[in-house]
Amino acid sequence: MQSAKKLVLVDEFDREYKRQQRPVNAVAKTDHSLRLSDTLRDGSLSDDRKVREYVVELHRYLNIDKKAQTTKW
Repeated sequence: MQSAKKLVLVDEFDREYKRQQRPVNAVAKTDHSLRLSDTLRDGSLSDDRKVREYVVELHRYLNIDKKAQTTKW
């Protein structure tokens, strides 16, 4: 009986509540990480444009913690 599966219902309000409870830095890092992936997958961009946009997004992703530290004070 221990191997029985449970059915768990999760509504959108629960997901939104959990998302709002996460630290701002974690949400921002996730958002920027998704943007990085989207930039690489975008077939409408030429390779040189894709590289430029990727570098910009990468700098934003890497500097999230630095921005949070400077805004605390």
